[in-house]
Amino acid sequence: MALWKAMPRFRGESSERTYVYRIAHNTAISFVTSRERKAGREETEDGIKTQPARVPSPEQEAIASQRRQRLWNAVQELSLIDRQIVLLYLEGLPTAEIEEVTGFTAGKVAMRLFRIRRWLAERLNQDEAGESQ
Repeated sequence: MALWKAMPRFRGESSERTYVYRIAHNTAISFVTSRERKAGREETEDGIKTQPARVPSPEQEAIASQRRQRLWNAVQELSLIDRQIVLLYLEGLPTAEIEEVTGFTAGKVAMRLFRIRRWLAERLNQDEAGESQ
């Protein structure tokens, strides 16, 4: 229907084929956007808005599981104190509380977290590069 309505506006600045693809593309985007917007407005019986559940595919779940395992393996390679800092951070403790637990100053905790994140990122990138070869 969108193509039928749009054809009178065809100016010949592109091929008809390109024009048709563009209309199909725009129509699909509009459809998905409106569907997501509508789903975002749907409310449950108690009036709470819910978002549609995004169920990961089995492949996405497998990839996520592999990434978590690589991250856990990398964390296990850290020194005991760095591992403790990371685990406290992942538990959601703020830097001030990590400072109290470890005895390090907040600045030292922040610096160690920065270095640990950088090392973990490099390590995980190496692992992924090794797997793709």
